[in-house]
Amino acid sequence: MKLTLKQLSIFKAIHQHGQISKAAKSLHLSVPAVSMALKELEGFLGCRLFERNSNGLTINDNGAVMLPYANEMLSKGSQIEQMFAKGQTISGSIKVGCSKTAGNYVLSRKIPQFKKRHPSVDIKLHIHHSIDVEKMVSERELDLGFVDAKPGLKNLAHEHWIEDRLCIVTSCDSPLVSENITPELLSQELWVMDETISVSRLRNIQLLRSAKITINQELSMNTMGAIKRAIGTGIGVSVLPYIAVKEEIKRGELVELKVNNWDFKRKYWSITRDDEAKSELLEQFIRFCQQEAINETNDIS
Repeated sequence: MKLTLKQLSIFKAIHQHGQISKAAKSLHLSVPAVSMALKELEGFLGCRLFERNSNGLTINDNGAVMLPYANEMLSKGSQIEQMFAKGQTISGSIKVGCSKTAGNYVLSRKIPQFKKRHPSVDIKLHIHHSIDVEKMVSERELDLGFVDAKPGLKNLAHEHWIEDRLCIVTSCDSPLVSENITPELLSQELWVMDETISVSRLRNIQLLRSAKITINQELSMNTMGAIKRAIGTGIGVSVLPYIAVKEEIKRGELVELKVNNWDFKRKYWSITRDDEAKSELLEQFIRFCQQEAINETNDIS
């Protein structure tokens, strides 16, 4: 028996879904076929790759060693398919990861445009924290990532993508709109903040402190959409990326407050593995994202 790409695809799907039935559904295969493929793969390798428990299957140490090799082989197989695709039409599939803000407010709008130009291309977008995206690109679970900090892992290459700025915003109905904004005044306000313990949250709190603004009252929510809706009612203020609030500002629903000594920007980076050549599809998608991001954020300054 020989190791096959199909077995590796099934191994990866089981890891992602944690259950054979869900993996089978995602691959459009029968449950017995997936179970048999896993049994054959473990028999070929001479070890178990998952631990069985009441919730399904959890990857074990052997599987964790196997995973990056499986990702690499599947990625190479995809590249070969694209390389020998007939005609000039771009085709193939790529897996893209992105941090939450840029994923929800930039890539989610631009990927459909790329798809419209190239209908034969399949793009899967995964939105996670930047540190998770970085790890997934490094371990070949993703082909490309967009993150809000330079990567720390050695096998990753990075390139500047876009620059955004952080805004202090409130409702158009807030009394603050007609006030002379001072750090003391903002320190008396209710701040609606992200409850998630993340680099972005910690960074925002540090920047507020550097501007001598103290959060004395806080309301925590776990999505940016919820935060925007909350401050839209006039109950308080928040610090949010411009690309996440620019539509509401243009519509007059939210107002950006002008605060002395508040001029903080955030850079985003594209990341790829530096130990392998990019496919033509990946190259074209990166170029598209670079140009479209310029168009998207040309009014940030």
